[in-house]
Amino acid sequence: MADTQCNHCPETHPAGTPFCPNTGKPMPPLVGPELGDGAGVSRTEQGVLDLLLRALHLYKKHARLLITVAAVVFVPGALAHACARAAILAPTVAMTVTIDPVTHAPMPTPFASTSFLAGFSVILLGLLAAAVTGLFLHGIIIPLAHGALALATADRIEGGSAGWRDIWMWLFRRLGTVLSAIIPAALLIGVGFFFLVLPGLVLAFFFAFVPTVALFEGVGGTAALRRSYQLVRSDWLRMLLVLIVFGLISAVAQFLATLVLGGLFASRLLQDVLTLLAMPIPVVGSVLLYFDVRRKYDPDGFGDQKLAQEMRALRDA
Repeated sequence: MADTQCNHCPETHPAGTPFCPNTGKPMPPLVGPELGDGAGVSRTEQGVLDLLLRALHLYKKHARLLITVAAVVFVPGALAHACARAAILAPTVAMTVTIDPVTHAPMPTPFASTSFLAGFSVILLGLLAAAVTGLFLHGIIIPLAHGALALATADRIEGGSAGWRDIWMWLFRRLGTVLSAIIPAALLIGVGFFFLVLPGLVLAFFFAFVPTVALFEGVGGTAALRRSYQLVRSDWLRMLLVLIVFGLISAVAQFLATLVLGGLFASRLLQDVLTLLAMPIPVVGSVLLYFDVRRKYDPDGFGDQKLAQEMRALRDA
């Protein structure tokens, strides 16, 4: 079969290619433009597998850009996070071992009131470490990386060729709006992680669209939190499946990190590096889901033209 001329970029692609490798848009004749404009539009909801496959195509084509964009904030954030977590949890390592004063050999710790207090302190420090993780990494660093990856995704969907500096320059133009949205979300998520983790996970789930809402719609503060909640609630199952993929990636990264390296700092740092390499796939998938949810539920509609308008507003801000 002959190669297919792409209607999203100037190149031709092998017959049967499901998505344009450059933009991630579906190839004809399956559907028309993937966001909803133009002739031959398919209004069929995109499945999670389709979204992740499109995200994988974009990642394979633009891996260097996506990793670099995320690394700008993720690498220094991961270093600071590893240091903070190691400092917080270091006392728990010391509490778990009792040294014989004569032989200097480890010995079992007898059950006593001091042991109970030490165990209680370990629990409190563990909760504090979880709160730091929720507040700093999941509440601020990942949302900023998410926002930058969203801009990179939108640029490539439009057929653009912006570099990582351009992407972050666009984000900085709306940094005030973004921070006014993600900081309240981060505080709520951090408190949720401190109270036995589950409330933090629920809040992180409903606030997953906060960075993209702040960037593309120009909505900040608590309005961005409400908007994210409404969008996620309207399509919670697909959002949950995308976040499960991200959670599995993080779990695999944690397992590999503890398997390869020991120590609180080294294992956590390696986990963050592995997460960085894989993170763009589910993040790009969630950005594509955000566009698809808006196409379905926005009363004024959403499509290629609307996305182009929002991107122009960012570039010209």
